[in-house]
Amino acid sequence: MLMKKYFYLIIVIVLLLSLGISQPVFAQTYRFTMPQYEVEAYINTDGTLTLYYYMVFENSSSADPIDFIDVGLPSQNYDLNSITATVDDKEISGIGPSAYVDGIELPLAKNAIQPGETGVVIATINTVRDILYPYDQGDRENYVNFQFSPSWIDSQFEKSTVTKYRMTIILPPGVGTEEGVYYIPNGWPGSDTPEASTTTDGRVFYSWYTENANVHTPYYFGAAFPAQTIDSGSIVTKPTEIIYDNPNGSSGGGIFASIGQWIGSFGCCLGIFGVVAFVIYQATTGSKKRKLQYLPPKIAIEGHGIKRGLTAVEAAVLMEEPMDKILTMVMFGTLKKGAATVLERDPLKLEVSEPLPEGLHEYEKGFLAAFKEPTAAKRRGLLQATMVELVKSTSNKMKGFSRKETIDYYKTIIQKAWQLVEEAQTPEVKSDQYDRTMEWTMLDKDYQGRTQRTFTGTPVFLPSWWYRYDPVYRQNIPNTPHPSVSTPAAPSTVSSSRPSLSLPNIPGSDFAASVINGSTAMAAGVVGNVTDFTSGITTRTNPIPVSSSSSSGSGGFRGGGGGGHSCACACACAGCACACAGGGR
Repeated sequence: MLMKKYFYLIIVIVLLLSLGISQPVFAQTYRFTMPQYEVEAYINTDGTLTLYYYMVFENSSSADPIDFIDVGLPSQNYDLNSITATVDDKEISGIGPSAYVDGIELPLAKNAIQPGETGVVIATINTVRDILYPYDQGDRENYVNFQFSPSWIDSQFEKSTVTKYRMTIILPPGVGTEEGVYYIPNGWPGSDTPEASTTTDGRVFYSWYTENANVHTPYYFGAAFPAQTIDSGSIVTKPTEIIYDNPNGSSGGGIFASIGQWIGSFGCCLGIFGVVAFVIYQATTGSKKRKLQYLPPKIAIEGHGIKRGLTAVEAAVLMEEPMDKILTMVMFGTLKKGAATVLERDPLKLEVSEPLPEGLHEYEKGFLAAFKEPTAAKRRGLLQATMVELVKSTSNKMKGFSRKETIDYYKTIIQKAWQLVEEAQTPEVKSDQYDRTMEWTMLDKDYQGRTQRTFTGTPVFLPSWWYRYDPVYRQNIPNTPHPSVSTPAAPSTVSSSRPSLSLPNIPGSDFAASVINGSTAMAAGVVGNVTDFTSGITTRTNPIPVSSSSSSGSGGFRGGGGGGHSCACACACAGCACACAGGGR
């Protein structure tokens, strides 16, 4: 009987010891916020990926220390030796594969983020392979695509309501500004349209930013670009089991990669995670029409009321007039203000006045600065930059206003401008009225034909600034007085007073041809191919969206060896690269 009691006592002690060993692990509490989260994805020439994570952790005062960070990766084929990380500028050693997410673990060890403290964790993950897939969502031939979701954290542990979140994709060197395309991000609470520009070394990038995100929601981003810019052998074209390079000789788990058979992968994701929707939208690709649409989509969102006070040039931007016409309008504006003189008409060369007169718009200053450049390539680049700023400025001015109502309003101004010119009773008044409203008349769709019909058969009294525009006229009249500086007004505010009869005049047909040829000279000698010139602007003001993309993943924050749940993310569906969740533990 006594032996039986001892037997039961031993059993109880063993159970208590077992519970005692396990209890500290499961009793750990993890609760923190992440006020800032930044991820940069660099696609390298060799087809590998470099990831840069910047993560700010604010640990709760009632939580346990954050002693491990798990970071999910889009592929398990990576070089573990190339990964570096720091916490508060202190090196993290012992980085290895995670047992809880498809990715890596960062042991903070003695530098764990203590309760009530803030820590900054930075990780650079080099040489991630098998992340590029054939592009199959449009008519762009020989393109590859990259789709990616940054590592996310289970909301059971990460308690942020809002996070300053930035995701940036940097395309390989050699991708032209008009060649890259981006995917509309899935689930993203910020703008679908990223900032699109180039790095200091000329690489195209797309950057999405919002202050209204969180780190426990997976967001999906992507881009596509010409395949010739990366090593052809780096493109995943067949199912493969992927392993990471491990200095200890062990291998990581494989991932499903049934390329071209997204339905099968979709079924895989359903089996692992439950119901996950894959919705891929066909987007507009690089057609000529799309390249000329340089206004960002947000300007088309209807506000209320008319935006008055735009200049003729800004109204032209709102109407998405051809860029060569807009630049011609800017040129005439600078000539009328005495800021420039045409030295040669074909190719167009300008002499910029020094000092510049007052009252110039920023886009006029940018235009003149471009013409100070001696080389055509630099001049063209500066003109594109000036037009980018003009488009952005006009877009900002239109916030809260109705684009449709505003365009209709300026169309009435254009018609009023022509009405005042065409109804003038004498050639002198007609010439004066045309001079006053010239930029507005240029916005008429039938500007060339209307100009020819209006002035053919009648003399045109030349404006005082004409000698700045016509080198031949200037040579014939060497003592032409300096023109007065004035700003063209909308036709509703101008008078039709009779000008001086002492002004020189030329046949109306010659005048019409000379004015119309201004646009031709601008296109041929300065802009070049209008579509290519404009697409260089479009890629920065209205980058081409490809589609909305979706991948699958599971929240994978884990606490102290057992407090969280594991991530089973293991799918690469028709060209998507799925990063599992990660976080601290």
